Amino acid sequence: MKKVSLLVSFLAMCVLATQVFAAQTLVSFITPPAGGGAYILGAGIVNVTNKYIGSDVKFVHEASTGTMEIVRRLALAESQKKDAFGTFGATDAWKAQTGRDEFASKPFPGLRAIAFSQMVDHYLVVPANSPIKSYRDVKGKRLGIGGPGSSIAITALLVLDLYGIKKEDFKPYYFVYKETIEGIKDGSLDGGFLAGGYPMASYMELSTTHNVRIVPVEEAISKKLITDYAGYYTSVVKAKLYRGHEQDTPIIGFSGALWTHSGVSNELVYRFIKNLFDHKEEYYKIHQDAKVLTVENATKTIRVPFHPGAEKYLKEIGAMK
Repeated sequence: MKKVSLLVSFLAMCVLATQVFAAQTLVSFITPPAGGGAYILGAGIVNVTNKYIGSDVKFVHEASTGTMEIVRRLALAESQKKDAFGTFGATDAWKAQTGRDEFASKPFPGLRAIAFSQMVDHYLVVPANSPIKSYRDVKGKRLGIGGPGSSIAITALLVLDLYGIKKEDFKPYYFVYKETIEGIKDGSLDGGFLAGGYPMASYMELSTTHNVRIVPVEEAISKKLITDYAGYYTSVVKAKLYRGHEQDTPIIGFSGALWTHSGVSNELVYRFIKNLFDHKEEYYKIHQDAKVLTVENATKTIRVPFHPGAEKYLKEIGAMK
């Protein structure tokens, strides 16, 4: 009798577990590849969200090759009526939503903004003894430019184009951070682009074991960039911030944000962003760059329409009128 009772209890637990699992909605949260700040921050967002948002929803962290893949997957989710979220550069979101540049043949008008989330510094890194002193010196060189369709690769090609350097003028390798670091270490690359919030994990890893430096961006180029394109900014990497970094170096960067598509319910987007802001102190512990998630920054640099669910919450906290 006791064995029968235990069996009945076990079967009841299995049925209950099956019902809970069936009722739980799995939501993709897509980030750029490992090695950059967006990947780390994205993983943190997923952890904090799943801890507090409720048992009916579970966010799943999915890494990608970069921005164009994230946009493609969000568009696919919209067409399949599936919930999906992502994080990538604000300037690329603007181009994707309006069908500009590399997104001209396949715009994504259904892309919607949730909130500003990150400042992403963009470095052209070369060995310390490299003859590359300016972006103009990369002609004929082998450069890791970031994963195919990533914000880092799109930005690298854009900045080089402003210098008059076309893709056919050098040898681009669509490498993710790890591959670019290894290429600079073993000499198979003459340099490469890395990106992330300070401290940039990929650059710290490289500069700890190898003598490298960051190539400065000229003021005229950075001014044109931020004037003509949404989502970019200028900054300076101060001397002594990294091993071997001996002088202030002007750079450019792009802002990152959280995105979804127009088919996701207002309620889910509202719950997601409210949950994140309600527990932002815990999120801040993930990486110091997380601290840019504030009421004051929430709509910064974003030109894409906001999702109504996000808009409702941002109005409640005074981030939008």
